[in-house]
Amino acid sequence: MILRTVKKALGVVLDLAYPSACAACGAPISGSAALPLCGECMVKAEFAGDLMCPRCGAGIRRDPEDVTKCPKCYDLQLNFRRAVSLAPYERPLGEVVKALKFRGQRHLARPLAEHLAEVLRRQDFTREIDVIVPVPIHWRRKFSRGFNQSELIARRLGALLSVPVDCRSLRRTRNTKPQTKLSGAERLQNLKGAFKVRRPQNVKGMHVLLLDDVMTTGGTMTECARELRRAGATRIYAAVVAR
Repeated sequence: MILRTVKKALGVVLDLAYPSACAACGAPISGSAALPLCGECMVKAEFAGDLMCPRCGAGIRRDPEDVTKCPKCYDLQLNFRRAVSLAPYERPLGEVVKALKFRGQRHLARPLAEHLAEVLRRQDFTREIDVIVPVPIHWRRKFSRGFNQSELIARRLGALLSVPVDCRSLRRTRNTKPQTKLSGAERLQNLKGAFKVRRPQNVKGMHVLLLDDVMTTGGTMTECARELRRAGATRIYAAVVAR
């Protein structure tokens, strides 16, 4: 009985470390795959690469220098200078983000950060970054989930880019409603006063890279960037895994 329990527990650990099924389609994959995607889904994955709006990070299929053509942000006021993303928040890569965020597969933060680091290394502003600040979640949600996925990604990203990570200065002071259930206007209202910089001396005069796992309308990033500016941050850039 004890041996069976140990074997079952070991199997769970191995499944987490070396997933055997594709997160997007369920097809078998090799244990050595960096992301839990089969070869076919990896081919289908649309990585933003250099074809992204330099203002909001959305994938675009037109001239990346003409931000007026970006339907995601042409009429938005953003509080960060530029944004980059790894891929659209859709299948198949979107399923990897969901596996990390909602199914507790924390090991996925590492390959997602590694892919995002490759995108950031091609940006001219990356060498200016003084500190990486992950978007915080409320302590109740963190307690329930057990972790903040953005912190996990940020810590690995910081190690890859040799940039310090600050997970303490920016705090979420209100446990807001999930943004996915709200309209654009409701999202902005929902986030008013939801963030606060508790240690302004840590970001004053800094060039900050604000990091999150997913950005939809940009409301969360904009509100966080607003608070960082109030605390004295000089320049704020944004990076997300999925847009």
